[in-house]
Amino acid sequence: MTASMKMKSLIIALVTLLGAVVQADDPPGDFNGDCRVDAADLALFASGWLTPVASVPQPETAEPLADLNRDGQVNGVDWALFASHWREKSCPIVINEVLAHAHAAASDWVELYNTSNMPVQIGGWFLSDSKDNLQQYEIAPGTMIEPHGYFVLYEKTNFANPFDPGMHREFAFTENGEAAYLYSGNDLVFPECLIEQPFGASETSYPFGRYRTSLGRYDFVTMSEPTPGAANAYPRIGPVVITEIMYHPAANADAEYVELLNISEEPVTLYDPIPMEPWRLTDDTNVDFRFPVDVPVILHAHEYLLLIRAPNAMRQYTVPQGVQTLNWGAGKLDNKGGTLRLLKPGDVDKAGTRYWIEVDRIDYSDGSHGEGFPGGIDPWPAGADGLRSSLSRLLPTRYGNDPNNWQSRLPTPGSPNE
Repeated sequence: MTASMKMKSLIIALVTLLGAVVQADDPPGDFNGDCRVDAADLALFASGWLTPVASVPQPETAEPLADLNRDGQVNGVDWALFASHWREKSCPIVINEVLAHAHAAASDWVELYNTSNMPVQIGGWFLSDSKDNLQQYEIAPGTMIEPHGYFVLYEKTNFANPFDPGMHREFAFTENGEAAYLYSGNDLVFPECLIEQPFGASETSYPFGRYRTSLGRYDFVTMSEPTPGAANAYPRIGPVVITEIMYHPAANADAEYVELLNISEEPVTLYDPIPMEPWRLTDDTNVDFRFPVDVPVILHAHEYLLLIRAPNAMRQYTVPQGVQTLNWGAGKLDNKGGTLRLLKPGDVDKAGTRYWIEVDRIDYSDGSHGEGFPGGIDPWPAGADGLRSSLSRLLPTRYGNDPNNWQSRLPTPGSPNE
């Protein structure tokens, strides 16, 4: 018996010892797209054993077949990952897009998407905006979503319509942010699947939707336009974006800065006169900077702005004349990585709580925290971690919260990244 045949026999023997679970995301190892890891996937895995991925025919819209850790070959590491997910089942339906802030008398809506290669019966499933009451709206019996198909439920037609027999309790989504829930209940094929999709505050007529990053993960972010019943549009970018981050200077720890750029063709005022609130830049540790309110900041088309920690420390850089510079004061960016958010004021609820709309967000890392990334490899450039480089955004008009749009480069505060 060859080594390859022995390995295949070992796979078959070992996987029979593993149990079965149900999860809400597509399980690794589901190579044929039927939302379960079973014998059919085992055969596909075995057919590529010890074979370079480039020589194996690949599905057009799938990850490289059986190469679960993306190292270009199918080997023992992939087998360990595959075996750990043996007999897992996933819920094939996802909450793909939500409009929670419809214009005037228009309706909020939620879009469901079938990620699998098989039709899925969702009659009797439930939609809700409350985890304490998952059965607020029951989807009509016989409702089917075709493979890679869409299904849209509307507030005024469905889940807030007293004449819809599926409405058990009227609800609507809030523009201040909450979560949508899809629950399969006692469905015979996919029992007890619960999909929870949180989302933040939103502007009128701009939905949230799933966007797949280079890491294979899905971010639920503001879309550039609503697309109910069709593939999601590209994420909304700007009008102001974060283009450079100096989070770990090499010599002077105070020489931190964050560079902003107005990518639009119009001036942007970083202050909203209606609620009389300025925009903010925050991180998840110490920085919470509010832009001035006495003389609001206006950022003209394609103009840069620098937010800095200490004016004196910035002397080590060459900053072009005329670039607006503001000191964020107390607080330091995390050298290990963190989350930067550029926020604009949203609505105030009845309790007087102000909500904030994300204009841009970057979850950056220092290149050394592989435990939080696929394959155990941190894809963020390590050169910005105290090695005289900054994190520089490659394309300001493309989605920013993805490491494939960032490189470590020599600092260019207030200038185009080189």
